[in-house]
Amino acid sequence: MTNETEPTAKEPLRDKMIPVRVSEDEKKAIELKASLAGYKSVSAYLRDVGQGTELTQKLTPEVRRQLVGIGNNLNQIARLANSGKPFHSHEVQLKQALTLILELLA
Repeated sequence: MTNETEPTAKEPLRDKMIPVRVSEDEKKAIELKASLAGYKSVSAYLRDVGQGTELTQKLTPEVRRQLVGIGNNLNQIARLANSGKPFHSHEVQLKQALTLILELLA
């Protein structure tokens, strides 16, 4: 019978700690970034960040849906622009789409 707390062959023994003090806001920001990057634990996230692993954020289904909609709107505007037809009436939609994209990426 094996001890469940022992690391598996894939997992190295992690018995060293690096205590780091952060403010409440910093803690929340780190936890959010770990979650957005798809990490289940902040420790794993910080280990990877500390070792220089390049991270990408996972998009929530709602954000993905919004970006797809924005992309469709931009494609429609691009088709109008390339057809030679005036698209001044769509300028407001374009500005709204760009504003929403910037908000989602912030």
